[in-house]
Amino acid sequence: MQQFQSLQRLLIFYALSLTVMLLLYYVTMFDGMKKHSEQHSIDTFYALQHSIIEHAAPVDSEIKRILEQPTFDHLSYQLILMMPSGQTYIHHNTRPNESAFSTVAFPTIGTSASSSSDHSSYTVNSNELTGIINLKSGHQIYIVLRHEPFVVDWISYRYWLPLMVAIVLFFMALLYMLNRRTNWEQLLVYTDNLSSRAKESYTPPPFLQKKSTTEFMLLGHALSRVSYQLHNDYRRIKTLTHRLERLVDQAPLPMLMSIRHGQISFYNQRFEQVFTPLTQRGQSYELTDFVEGKDEATQILLKTISSLRVTRTLIVYGLENKQAYQLHVTPWFGEHGQVHGFTVIFNNVDEIFHQSEQLQLHNQQLQLQIDESNEAQAFIGRKLRIPLEKIIDSLEPIDPSTLTAQGKKTLNTLITTSQSMLTVLNETLTTEEVEVRKTRLSIETVDIYKVSKEVSNLVTKEIRQQGLELIYFFAPDCPRYIETDYIRLHHILLNLLKNAISFTTSGYVALTVDRVPEDKVTRISNQHLTPNNDTTMPAQTSYWIRFSVKDTGATITPERKNQLVNILNQSNHNLVEDSNIGLSDANSFAQLLGGFIELSNTVDKETIFSLYLPYPHTTYQSVYHRCSQLPHIHLIAIINQPLVAEHLQRLCEYLTISVTIYSALDRATAQQLKKQLKQDEQTVIPVLLLDYEYSESITLPDHASNKYSEQQEVLNDLVATPSLPKILLSMKLERHIPSTLLGQYDGFLTKPLDASLLLSELLRLTLFARKTLNILVKHQYDSSLSFVEEEIPKKEILSPLILVVEDSPTNQKIACKMLSKLGYRSIVAEDGQQALEKLKSQREEISLILMDCRMPVMDGLQATQVIRSQGDKIPIVALTANNTEEDREACMQVGMDEFLSKPISKKDLESVLQSFIQ
Repeated sequence: MQQFQSLQRLLIFYALSLTVMLLLYYVTMFDGMKKHSEQHSIDTFYALQHSIIEHAAPVDSEIKRILEQPTFDHLSYQLILMMPSGQTYIHHNTRPNESAFSTVAFPTIGTSASSSSDHSSYTVNSNELTGIINLKSGHQIYIVLRHEPFVVDWISYRYWLPLMVAIVLFFMALLYMLNRRTNWEQLLVYTDNLSSRAKESYTPPPFLQKKSTTEFMLLGHALSRVSYQLHNDYRRIKTLTHRLERLVDQAPLPMLMSIRHGQISFYNQRFEQVFTPLTQRGQSYELTDFVEGKDEATQILLKTISSLRVTRTLIVYGLENKQAYQLHVTPWFGEHGQVHGFTVIFNNVDEIFHQSEQLQLHNQQLQLQIDESNEAQAFIGRKLRIPLEKIIDSLEPIDPSTLTAQGKKTLNTLITTSQSMLTVLNETLTTEEVEVRKTRLSIETVDIYKVSKEVSNLVTKEIRQQGLELIYFFAPDCPRYIETDYIRLHHILLNLLKNAISFTTSGYVALTVDRVPEDKVTRISNQHLTPNNDTTMPAQTSYWIRFSVKDTGATITPERKNQLVNILNQSNHNLVEDSNIGLSDANSFAQLLGGFIELSNTVDKETIFSLYLPYPHTTYQSVYHRCSQLPHIHLIAIINQPLVAEHLQRLCEYLTISVTIYSALDRATAQQLKKQLKQDEQTVIPVLLLDYEYSESITLPDHASNKYSEQQEVLNDLVATPSLPKILLSMKLERHIPSTLLGQYDGFLTKPLDASLLLSELLRLTLFARKTLNILVKHQYDSSLSFVEEEIPKKEILSPLILVVEDSPTNQKIACKMLSKLGYRSIVAEDGQQALEKLKSQREEISLILMDCRMPVMDGLQATQVIRSQGDKIPIVALTANNTEEDREACMQVGMDEFLSKPISKKDLESVLQSFIQ
């Protein structure tokens, strides 16, 4: 019974429960009998009291007659009658088998005695009732009543039936427990034999065929399934073990297994045949006892194999046979991801290695022959291509209308033949020089402002990553359109900028586009990069366009300058440094376009590469357009970069904007500025433009003085001026500027400074102030109505502003170009969060949103939900690459107004914009 303690405890608990219930029954029954006896004594007392009270002055004879009534025959009592005269009578009676009253005593009734009237009282204890009856006549009766004893009649069913029921229930439970014990014994025996019998065959539980309870039937079925699964698993393990023994032990490749620390725990027969380990008892081996790595890194990896977490393939050599092996090491992991050991397979590749070495030698010989052939082809190509291109360049400008029929035919034959020869030459040669000249010129009207902006945008990210500053300026007097080759001009500028970036570690890189008179170009010395200085100046050129790329990189020494000039004279470009190949290409393209590249140095040790292109026309279309409202604006710029300050000064002078530029601020300058602003507050509207990099520089501590702290304090006072609109200019993106700092400014511009965006911000921030200023002017000049009408400027008409929300830089540029061609302005946000910020700051200007649906941080659907939840009804057009009905429904459900699929069609975009924007 020791192993069935649960059944034993259950039986004991059941027996105790029956015993307690039986005891409670008998205790309750005997307590009821006792209370019944006490109540009988109380009733007898009240009956005696009633009988005595009927006699006003009872005498002893009357008391006797009362006591002779049948009610008192079977009672044990003692009654004392005390007359008013003091005479006393005693009456007593006892039941058979009870002791008589030994003494006569007058009982004392306490204050807590029970009573039904004021004439009598009594007390009750476990054996008797003691009471006193007082009559009005002065008689007193003392009585003691013994309780009627209760007799247990065991013949009565109320005494023996509960005991018998409890005994029967106990034996029923005992029989049930014994039956369960038998079932458990069979179940335990069957469970103990599962592991041994499962190897032989499947055996069902023994009591499944007998009558048993449901739970044992369920347990039996569950164990039956376990037994069946164990039997199948044993057979499968036995089969797999048999297979592994055949595969591993008889495998043709050496194989081994090692524990996590590198000791070999198992190896197959082939490993033993190849490496012949000693079979000494207790001998442990590691992988490095048999092989060594082909190099030092492999050898270190073999010694620290315990740190390996991925499968590696290594080349090793046997320590004894010196043959090469390809070693495959694969870690195997436990259930919690920890490495338990490694599986190693050896593959003999000694013969393949010897063959590979021979092939490498043969390939080297072939490569030398190919290099020699390429050098010969390159030499022939350079010697043939330049004269051939000069022939084509000379033939193409000839006007066929000035020739005879035979001359036209001859000209056409020469052009066709030379172009065919050039095509064959380009297709035959494979050197890098072919890429420089394999395309012919495509002269067309090119927007050089657009080209220079595109090139500066391409390098902006690289500039930011290197911590440099990018400066861009398009001179106001420079024409916007010239006749040139767009692709080659783009290539020249990009190569010059990248060359400048590669040699600049700190400072800035600047791209400036301006106009240069012809007489100045003719005075340029032979410092420009032209091979043999044979550039031919175009005839009838009134002035030239100059693209200057300036950087603060390493100073070019005279020796280095001569080296750059000699680069173009190298016969083999393989000798040229990679950083100068782009410069060589740029100079070649410049010559094709009729221009040249000049190299110069400034006094400040700045390097300038200038591309000069001819422009024979005298009329031009300006990039910047004057506005009648600009003279009312006074721009206060704090910029510590002299070149940016110079460009900004030229721009403001052209646009008639009054400007004051400071490279640094001190207390005296700030006081003078505030005094000037107070004097001009009725005539001009001040706007502050602050260089963020300058504000960062003055926050650095100066150990020599407190100059920076004073400048910072003065700048903080100026920024805190509430009536002064403020614009922050930075090379960093807006999301990289601290939000606490951005909150102090009304606008933000990124470098390089975009003049059109600057003008837009100036007009936006001064809109309300200009209206107020116009009202003041109207009141001052009300006497001269015609003058007032002339001076009050009309509301400038700006094209609608479109917010482009797109994370791809390429898609941003495409969308902005399309919008520009369609006559719309555009601003860009890289994700939904930025879109919400820009919409909040420029809501009055933005007319429509082009929203990409898939973006990081916050996608277009989430951003649209936020905009609509704010009650904004601005038109939102979805941009998505998935043109499906599900995507369209998702966009419409969040509140978008229209749906455009990528790539965007210019015609569809124009139609959508016209439908939403008047």
